[in-house]
Amino acid sequence: MRKHILLLLTISLAVPAYAVDSAGNFAIWGAGKKSCHKYNLARAADDYNDYKEYVMGYLTAYNHQAPNTYNISGEMTLDDITQWLDDECQLKPVISFEEALTGFILEHHETRMKSSPGGFAR
Repeated sequence: MRKHILLLLTISLAVPAYAVDSAGNFAIWGAGKKSCHKYNLARAADDYNDYKEYVMGYLTAYNHQAPNTYNISGEMTLDDITQWLDDECQLKPVISFEEALTGFILEHHETRMKSSPGGFAR
């Protein structure tokens, strides 16, 4: 019985933890709290620099915090990521932009770069 409890505890610690309040909520700042619909409008007007900045900061923070992750986007460029977000936000205009980015992370977790390709730090 003790071995089973220890095994369950070990497995639960191996799962990434997200920093949220007791109800599962967290504050979203900047473009992330806007809807995908607003992102779609900004893209159509070619006025989406705030969103690109948000993407770069969000993914940098994820790369910094996620275990065994050098680059969540793998070989993708910012243009590739933006195209993925375009498709996601067209399909789901009512979700938040942050939620779309979370979808990106979940979809690309298995193909992420786990270490620096050149062996350099940062």
